[in-house]
Amino acid sequence: MATAAPATRWLLIEQPGGWGRHALRQSLFAQDVATGLLALTGAQGIRIQVIRRPPDRTQPARSRRWAYVDSGAGTPASWWGEYDNEGELLDLSFDGSEGDSSAEPIFLVCTHARHDACCALYGRPAYAALAAHYPDITWETSHVGGDRFAANIVVLPNGLYYGGLDGDSALRIAAAHRDGLIESTYFRGASVQAAPTQAAEHYLRSHLGEHRISAVVALGLHRADLARWVARLAHTDGTEYEVEVGTTHASALNRLTCSATHPAAIRLFELVSLRAVGHR
Repeated sequence: MATAAPATRWLLIEQPGGWGRHALRQSLFAQDVATGLLALTGAQGIRIQVIRRPPDRTQPARSRRWAYVDSGAGTPASWWGEYDNEGELLDLSFDGSEGDSSAEPIFLVCTHARHDACCALYGRPAYAALAAHYPDITWETSHVGGDRFAANIVVLPNGLYYGGLDGDSALRIAAAHRDGLIESTYFRGASVQAAPTQAAEHYLRSHLGEHRISAVVALGLHRADLARWVARLAHTDGTEYEVEVGTTHASALNRLTCSATHPAAIRLFELVSLRAVGHR
């Protein structure tokens, strides 16, 4: 809960082969183009994810794919294109004017072993299960954040994070998403929201028993003090709510990932208050 990494816009770049800890720089990708892309996307607040699929030796060589995704739009959307020369990516405008738009979900499964071994250990079975059922919309991806939750899946274009998955649960979250539902057991939050809003939405959904993806809309967030926030949320029935959450830390220290060298505390959000404040 409330652990989705922040991102509203994404650039997915297909890059087969091995990845180092920094998947774009430490791969077969041209270094000068990688540097240029990181500067370009960084200035515009776009998150880069490197993606791949296991090579199919029976198929002829093909162009690599890219996708621009806007999770923060009123209707989240993605656009897909192809490239042969990596320098072509530097000419993208990142406004939806290039590529073919798609309404299909994109399942990104983190399998980035060089970032943390847990991602490959748990990510690959989840990827294999999803790819067997949804081969056209499932990709391996580089680090998405939260290695301790491996296997991690990000569902685009909505920017929904799920963690603690295996093959069976990966299929459950995919089926739920295609039905327009959130599988709350594994839901980490939405990348378009700040962590306190993610926590507030979790508590409101639990209070209402609400699983529909589009049924709760974030309207605003106010910081009450150093450890408390008040989020204003609207439900699809027109009711608006104020949900106050506060931060605390787990009492036990644990090694959080396979690569962690020392134990650390986990930040948690607890519910302070929840009340209906009006009707839209």
